[in-house]
Amino acid sequence: MNRVTVEARRKSIGFLPVKALLSSDRTDGWPREALIGLKLISPDDPACAVMEETESLTDAAQAHDRIRFFLKDRLVRNFRDVGRAWIGDSGPILVEVVGCEHLDEGSRLFFETLATLSTEVTVRLLPGAADADISLNYEENGRERRIERLCSATGRLEESDLEFLLEETDRYLSLGDSWSSERILQIILQHRAEPAVWGKLGLSYAMQGRTMEAEFCYLRWRESPSVVAAAGADYALSMLYARHHPPFLRSLDKTAEFLEHGYAMLQDTQSANVENLDFHKVFNRNGYALVEFRRGNVEEAIALLTDGIAHLRSGSAKNHMHQTVLIYNLAQCHRRSGNHAQAIEVYEQLLDLDGKMPEYHMELAHCHLDLGNFPKALECLLTARTLGPSIQEVHSLLGFTYLRLDRVHEAVSSYRAAHEYAPDDRDALYDLAYALGESEDPAPALKLLLCVDLSDLSAESAVKFLTLAAEQHAAVGDLTSAREALERVVMLAPDDSDARANLDQVVAAMTE
Repeated sequence: MNRVTVEARRKSIGFLPVKALLSSDRTDGWPREALIGLKLISPDDPACAVMEETESLTDAAQAHDRIRFFLKDRLVRNFRDVGRAWIGDSGPILVEVVGCEHLDEGSRLFFETLATLSTEVTVRLLPGAADADISLNYEENGRERRIERLCSATGRLEESDLEFLLEETDRYLSLGDSWSSERILQIILQHRAEPAVWGKLGLSYAMQGRTMEAEFCYLRWRESPSVVAAAGADYALSMLYARHHPPFLRSLDKTAEFLEHGYAMLQDTQSANVENLDFHKVFNRNGYALVEFRRGNVEEAIALLTDGIAHLRSGSAKNHMHQTVLIYNLAQCHRRSGNHAQAIEVYEQLLDLDGKMPEYHMELAHCHLDLGNFPKALECLLTARTLGPSIQEVHSLLGFTYLRLDRVHEAVSSYRAAHEYAPDDRDALYDLAYALGESEDPAPALKLLLCVDLSDLSAESAVKFLTLAAEQHAAVGDLTSAREALERVVMLAPDDSDARANLDQVVAAMTE
């Protein structure tokens, strides 16, 4: 097995040890999805420059146009795609990361993800200084060296330097590297503690799931004398309470309160930049459509979204991308209200605008699945898998669809992929075990099921696992274990007549 060694050093910007690892590879031959992930880690790699024509509007958005920002699950997906491309070129290999106590959070997450992708790769994190030669090094470019120099400088920074650092934080946020932006913003705040800087730091925290810290920063951002900026802070706060805070902190009333406050300010102001003001009004009403939808006022939500779409038919790239966000939300409203035909029509309009976004194809597949149109759903899901091969839900839905089409072996393959992407996901494990049972391969199904600790599952989930285990025990001829599993089911669900009937059937078979 080959061995490579990289070194982690305490730096303001991240991914330097990952860049060192990837520098040994010819990235220009990587598949599309790997290059999209590479853009997060190493945006200056020349291979990323050719990606714009193959990216979705979300992936291709520049810093000043971005309205969607990536959370951890999306970053892990990027890391998987990059890791698989690198493994494909490297073969069996041992990766040693020396000085691991200095790893930035993004690099640590990458190496943790890399270690789960293949048995051909072993990752060792070694603390302390290197006692051997470092086999792979990365030399920072001029932009990165300037960031490091400014972030380690003593005394006041020039305004031009602060503007440069702010532009770089926008760039890192746009790429998904919230860790680098956080570290740089902490330096900027020592020189310029103004609301806009607090807002960017809040976004960095929100992207990392640190929502309490994000709220503190957004409240500081809300103090901005700019009405548009203050309304933006209101929107950000509303989304914390609608989506990102832990469930016990979420509040639809607080969401509505922030949105209404921001909208009132936008309505009362006069701005020379009418397009920018209109955009923020539409952006705000998009948020309020979520409130209406969750309150059960679907028609009111649809009206808000339809009006917003009409306002964004032309304008900047940001308007164009936000139009797709509203259209997506509109399609979701139609689907949740049971109007699947209308939802399909809206999703198809969305794909005409941005056919490179795998999630849109997946959501369209949901509509076809709701209607029982499994061939059409399969077509959408195969496209989604091509565009986003590391999206676990796509593989799970493919497994479900293949089962409905009686293509059991393909279902097993899809469910296995879903399980490999999320080995701790109990639902993915159950689905794979179920598909294996349907393929008349009970031994590996049992092996999976018997690895599950049922003690931390709800009674309903435990019943589901035990019932499937009983079926597989019976399939391999172990009626004693099948009876024991069903007896546990009856204890957990004494009113389950099917479980009692199955237990009676197994007991009867044992006495024959």
